[in-house]
Parts: sequence; structure tokens; C-alpha cells
Amino acid sequence: MLYYVLDFLHRDSISRRTPLHGEIPGQLAVELATRFNGEIINADAMQMYRGVPILTNKMSPAEQRGIPHHLLGHVSPAEAPCDVIDYECNATRIVAEIRSRGNLPILVGGTHYYLDSMLFTDILLPETRQGTLDPLPELEQPTDVLWRQLKECDPVMAHRWHPNDRRRIQRSLEIYLRTGRRASQYYAEQQQRKAMTKTGQDGWQNLLFWVHSDREVLRQRLEARVDDMVNNGMLHDVRQLYELKQEELAQGRPVNMSTGIWQSIGYKQLEPYIAAVCASHSPLDQPPQQAPLSTQAKELQQLKTQGIIDTKTATRRYAVNQTRWIRLKQIRRLADLGPAAMNSLYVVDSTDVTRFASNVVEPALDVTRRYLAGEPLPHPSEMSDRAKEVLAAAAPGPPSRTPCHRTCELCGTVCLTEELWKLHVNGAAHRNKAWMIKKVALVPVETPAVHVVQVESPSSIEIASLFS
Repeated sequence: MLYYVLDFLHRDSISRRTPLHGEIPGQLAVELATRFNGEIINADAMQMYRGVPILTNKMSPAEQRGIPHHLLGHVSPAEAPCDVIDYECNATRIVAEIRSRGNLPILVGGTHYYLDSMLFTDILLPETRQGTLDPLPELEQPTDVLWRQLKECDPVMAHRWHPNDRRRIQRSLEIYLRTGRRASQYYAEQQQRKAMTKTGQDGWQNLLFWVHSDREVLRQRLEARVDDMVNNGMLHDVRQLYELKQEELAQGRPVNMSTGIWQSIGYKQLEPYIAAVCASHSPLDQPPQQAPLSTQAKELQQLKTQGIIDTKTATRRYAVNQTRWIRLKQIRRLADLGPAAMNSLYVVDSTDVTRFASNVVEPALDVTRRYLAGEPLPHPSEMSDRAKEVLAAAAPGPPSRTPCHRTCELCGTVCLTEELWKLHVNGAAHRNKAWMIKKVALVPVETPAVHVVQVESPSSIEIASLFS
């Protein structure tokens, strides 16, 4: 699903999400920046790293059309990764600087939690925003010990979580240990702020656009995009990172492949091919050879083909995850903030790329102009039939579970929703246990005659042998 998201922070800034490796990256944001005197702030984690422009799908200078871009290619791949805390601090500072120049900040990117840190005030706790946090050894204790500690310092949160939910218990304890305040206090304040937003005391000042494309069309675009990236030099970018990795390892510096630039889609998938090319001293852009191919050439070709297939698969999976994030996290957060927030999300249809200007750019420009001028806006479902359909499908329904905290005295099972409780008490294990207890309680016990026989008292050695 191809999409953008734009956010106007107090009518002074725009946030926009790039297409999922699509054919029109940056186009809508640049159009808006050109029309409304804007500057763009990158919010794509991989595009913050210097170099490898094809692998990270950076906009070219020509595509940027002279619009200032911030937080783009400013971090060396060899440096420590830029996390969401660093991003939120830097982006907030740059937004203020752009506003001071009288321009419109536009956030652009595809890393959801980076943008969410700017969109939603409760994503990061204020006391934990500064710098990278050191691990707490206290949190490495067994789960039952952590739960008892949480019950002592924050009984409200201990009652909320299942005693075996280690991750949530650790997080609640971490908040208390790092800030000195209970996590339940933070959540109560969050609920109060949400209530104020819903009642209009702290109005939502954001406008969002979701550029949507049919799934099959998006799939074709993603695969075509990967082919274009390979043809435009992605293999050279992967080789550049591979050589950097070898240099780091030669210097005794371990490389964490789960962080930073190493998470770029395409690197892990194509690294085996690049490693084989470097080991065999073969040219990277070797032209197709006439049959019969040598064994080495066949192996290289197979590695390259498989790497490209895996890159396409990973790209499609990432697109699905991004869409799920919008539906399951962002839209629900908007719903929690009330109708004003939900009605700020506009869907524009990019399925037909030949009509991108009329179906995407022009509607977005019109809504943006009205919003900045303080004019009445159309309801998001009125933008098009497609918009109405997509929003209806993505709208969160009523809660499917009723929170509770029940402990079964017979089984010791803890249930955190009424639905789970009903399943438990109606389940075979609980009913069988209840039946057995009832049966034992109702069976009459006859006391047999006791014949006392005087025996010699056993020695302590004989008693000990009973337990050996």
C-alpha cells in the first residue's frame, strides 16, 4: 500500500511519509514545499546515513528541486546508530529553526516510530528522552521476582499485567527506576491529556494524508523498484557497506547487523553474492556469458538471483508491516484522541500513477491551502469513493476484549480479560478440576478399625533410609 502521511504541527509544519520504495518518492512533499514555502525534514532511519543513495532510496538532487532537506545523509555508517530519542530531539530543534525563518517544516520518511515521536506526545517519556540509556542489572532477575517488586512499588501496574508478561513488567519497573515515578502516574496523565483533546481543551492541530494504492499495484511497483535499484547501482552500494564491514572487523570492532545502516533492505539479502564476488575477484557488473557457464559463474549468478528475489520478498513484507502499523497503531492512536484527530486523516488514491497529479497532488494541495487559511475542510470520506472505502476498512471497531484481573483459586490461572476468564471457567481443564474437588468433598470416608501393634521404635538410620 503506497502512502504518505502529512502532519501540520499547529498549522506551522507538515509531516509526510515517503512511498514504500515506490516510483514517486518525495514528489508530494516537494510539491507542497514548493507551494507553501516549506523545508523538508527526513524521518527515514536508513536515509539518515551518508552514502549508499540507491540502497536507501534517497531522493536525488534533481528530485529535491532545490528544496532544503534536513537530517538526510548526515550520519556516517560507521558511527553509533541514530535512535528515536536522538531523532526526536534533533527534529524538534530543526522544526523550531525552520519556523523561526517563517517557513513550513515538512517531515518526510518511512520509519513509523520516528514520526510517531513527533505526532504523539506520549510516545517517549520526558525523563528518558536525552541520550542512550544504560541497561539496568536489576531488570535481569527472574520474572516472578520482578513482578513482586512491581507489586510493591506500583501495584496498579502489577494488577494490570499478567505475572508472566516479562516484557511489560520490565518496562513498568524500568520507568520507576529511571524516573522515580510510577508508570501508572504517567498513564493517568496520558488519559487526562487524551480527555482534554477530545473535549477540545487541547485541540488536535494536525493534518495527515495517506496516499493509498491497491495491493496488487503496489506489489508490482515494489518489484519494479527493486529491479530499477539493481540497474541503477544498488550492488555497488552493497559492496561499499561490505567493505566497510570488513574494515571494522579488521580493526577489532564488532558489527551489530541488527542496528543502523545494516538493517537496510537489500544488504543482508545481497551480502552473500557480494562476498562471493570479492572472494573470487570477479567483476561486479559482469555481463551475461554465453553457455556453457563455468561452475563459478553459475554459483555467482544463482547467488545474485536469489539475493534479488529475497530483496523483493523483504520489501513486500516491509510494506505489509507499514500498513499494519497505520491500521493497528496510528489510526487507533488517532481514535483515542477523538473525532478531531480521526478526521484529520485524508486518503488520496495513487493506484493510477498516470493520474498522480489529479488524484494525489491537487487534492492534497487544496486541503492544505484550506487548512492553513482556516477554511472549513471536507470530511475525509468525501474525498473519493476509494477514500471512503479505505477509511471504513481501517477504522477501529469497538473493543473486542473487556479488561479485568481474575485469578482462579482452583487452577491458579490469571486472566486479564472477561473473555479469557469465560474461556477458562468453561474449559475442560477447569471443569475437570472442579469436578474432582467436588467429588472428593462428597465421597463419604469410612474410618477403618485401627489395630495397634506395639513395635520396637526404629532407629534414626532406618528412618533416613526411607527417603534415600
